Amino acid sequence: MGIASRREAEKWISEGRVSINGEVTFELGIQIDPDNDRIAIDGKPLDPGKKPSHVYWVFHKPDLYLTSTKGEPDKPTIYDLPKLKGLGFRVLSAGRLDYRTEGLLVLSNDGEFIHRLTHPSYKMPRHYYALVNGKLTSEQMKQIKTGLPLEDGVTQPADIQFAHGKNLGGGKGSWYIITVYEGRNRLVRRTFSHFGLKTVRLVRFGMGNVRLPDDLKPGEYRQMSSSMLTALKKDLQLIP
Repeated sequence: MGIASRREAEKWISEGRVSINGEVTFELGIQIDPDNDRIAIDGKPLDPGKKPSHVYWVFHKPDLYLTSTKGEPDKPTIYDLPKLKGLGFRVLSAGRLDYRTEGLLVLSNDGEFIHRLTHPSYKMPRHYYALVNGKLTSEQMKQIKTGLPLEDGVTQPADIQFAHGKNLGGGKGSWYIITVYEGRNRLVRRTFSHFGLKTVRLVRFGMGNVRLPDDLKPGEYRQMSSSMLTALKKDLQLIP
């Protein structure tokens, strides 16, 4: 049995004719792993035919979305967004941005590419704009550049520079450009919190040589440029 149209697939699912790994599903837009999941129609294995070509996307994550395949009550995931829902194949994210962090995610269905992009040994730089409710001293910035003692260990040296000040209603805040070289959970927020500062807004604008296009709207993706992809694959030692 070959690949059906989307309309046919939705009809079969609603009729309870589709099973995944032996269990009937009625869920539209369910994410599957084409390499491991067993799909059947009326008990007959589905022949997936040719696998989709690898895609390498830059995606603009909106605020108030989880970077996860499973949501939480009142917290949707990026895979609930119209552009990613019902793709027909699975794309993975290179690392996560937390619920309140916006900006660049690299998405791909190339597992080895995603693995290397997030592996600590490659020390892929992650670039952020951070708005905090105060201002660091020169000594505090120096500590960030040399490494901070956080609850999960001393951080690797980071790059940071003051961008400009901003009025925040009844108080004042500051924008910083900060680059970290490790993928610890909520690392940028915890870095500022170490000095008693709250991160009001956090936007990732780059990862390695990849940049978030200025005209890419939240919730949308775009194929990575060939020059960006080639440079990134060289950094990851995927091509000579």
